[in-house]
Amino acid sequence: MRKFIAATIIALVAVSAGAWASVGWEQDYDTALTKAKKEGKLVMVDVYTDWCGWCKKLDKDTYSNKDVETKVTKEFIALKINPEKGAQNKKLAKQLGTRGYPHIVFLDAQGKKLAEIAGYVPAKEFLDRLNQVTAHAQKK
Repeated sequence: MRKFIAATIIALVAVSAGAWASVGWEQDYDTALTKAKKEGKLVMVDVYTDWCGWCKKLDKDTYSNKDVETKVTKEFIALKINPEKGAQNKKLAKQLGTRGYPHIVFLDAQGKKLAEIAGYVPAKEFLDRLNQVTAHAQKK
């Protein structure tokens, strides 16, 4: 019985950690822009806080969706910032116009805002929004 409980706990930890790690999040804005320029990708900034329930739901339900994960990994440099952790993150969140959480902002490789999502969005709708952002960016 102990082995079963231990295995279950390990599996749950791995699954919950996997939602955050599956996309391959950057932690630094300048690094994300540099990578975007080098790889010819857009930047997706997820502005979140540790206490935000909708942010956790976005991580668990939306970012862990295989179609969302594939699209983000293929076409975006993903950046996750918490404005409550560091002056640079706080300044960036202010520049991006963050007024609530989660706040997802899409930028070109030069840092110009292309689109944004305020609040939680389920996986299917999020994927639609990703497709809209990439289609719009390709027209430019």
